[in-house]
Amino acid sequence: MKDYVVDDIKNVLRPRLGDDVPLLLFRILRIIGMRSILGETSGATLYMMGKRVGNMLPAATMDEFAKTLQDLKIGIPETRIVDEDHINVRLYECITCAGFGYTGEMFCDMESGIIAGLLENVQGKKAKSTQTKSWSAGYEYCEFEVFLY
Repeated sequence: MKDYVVDDIKNVLRPRLGDDVPLLLFRILRIIGMRSILGETSGATLYMMGKRVGNMLPAATMDEFAKTLQDLKIGIPETRIVDEDHINVRLYECITCAGFGYTGEMFCDMESGIIAGLLENVQGKKAKSTQTKSWSAGYEYCEFEVFLY
């Protein structure tokens, strides 16, 4: 099986439909589909997938980190450097859960992984991201604590 990279899949030839996909379809695939197939392992799998994706995306500065998340419509990040090995990221308009009602469950594992992977590129260190707040837990943004090591 071939390992594909971004350059292999970036060309889209859909003259009538274009390159946009409805967010509802994404959420059906991501939340309902992945969880029903992977069950309890969906969070860890989606985190690792997101981290690999984040590592594949070009970002060398914090501005490029923010621009990438916005350009791909993953969300609008607001970052705060806590110290040299700790970054707090608030993600507004999160692709997976913005607008969700309260469920008490946080499931933006893919976004957490993408954030960690991108920050590894920017910071030149390994990163571990953990979601601490979510729309589905009563907030109007998602929040991730990222630790570099």
